[in-house]
Amino acid sequence: MKLNKCALSITLALACAGVQAEAQYPSQAVRLIVPFPPGSSSDVTARAVAQKIAGPLGQPVVVENRPGAMGGIGMQAVARSKPDGHTLVVGTVSTTVVPPIISKSVPVDLFKDFAPVATMANTPLLLTVPQDSPFGSVADLVAAAKKTPKSLTYGSSAGLYRIAMEAVNSSAGIDLLGVPFTSPPQALTELLAGRLTVNPDALGAVGPMLQAKRVRALAVLGSNRTPSLPDVPTMQELGFKGFAFNGWLGVLAPAGTPQPVIERLHKEIAKAVATPDVQALYTRLGMEATVLSPQAYGEEMRKDAAKYKAVAQQAGIEKE
Repeated sequence: MKLNKCALSITLALACAGVQAEAQYPSQAVRLIVPFPPGSSSDVTARAVAQKIAGPLGQPVVVENRPGAMGGIGMQAVARSKPDGHTLVVGTVSTTVVPPIISKSVPVDLFKDFAPVATMANTPLLLTVPQDSPFGSVADLVAAAKKTPKSLTYGSSAGLYRIAMEAVNSSAGIDLLGVPFTSPPQALTELLAGRLTVNPDALGAVGPMLQAKRVRALAVLGSNRTPSLPDVPTMQELGFKGFAFNGWLGVLAPAGTPQPVIERLHKEIAKAVATPDVQALYTRLGMEATVLSPQAYGEEMRKDAAKYKAVAQQAGIEKE
């Protein structure tokens, strides 16, 4: 009987602590770390959502750019922060599930150091070439790569992009050479200058260049065609069986952040993404509004981690 009373007391104490945490949150400005340079599609999205959730939260939401080390600098800063919901990080596939697959040294453990809050958007990925490229299709690219091995290049500016392109190499039996860049904008600059053959990139980042007819999209790297480019086929449609690389943007908090705080943040992010302003931004960036629950977001990351690990192993990618 005494044990039951003790257990009940502990349960009530924990419940009260959760209610108190939610009632007091936030007690100061919230920092939203973006592990990408200013002006990137991730940065623009984060700033739009941050502006929308600041009002309901009653505190400023300050976006802070911490690029570098495949997102590791920003991710590590948040992992080491106090788990009270006042420091968050924007995560992508390339900064969360991919680093442990391709790198021997990763400063954080995604599933031990972070608590998923919500996804904000899906980001269609494309295989692009300069407007004046001689390649009008993926088949043209593959034929040229087979004719002159190791003479064609791709921009390797994010972990997911590298895995995707090495999967192309493995599936097609070719050897496109990856040229490393610290950020996607740098790779896009080199593509426009004619110093790269092809470049994998997010629709949100390369969209303005598509509209200006400075680049062309040969294929969608994801599982479905994108509404804004209905005539661009997916890699699966072009014969690359099971080829599906889908990007997303989400928000994570340090592990141990009280669940009521997580739920409050999720609610406000979902409301922000549904606003006309943010929806208009997503349309302009070619992104799709998708807000997964904390549990569903965690499951999505685990699924992606297993999937891309298998793809990397099949493509022969070794950790560096």
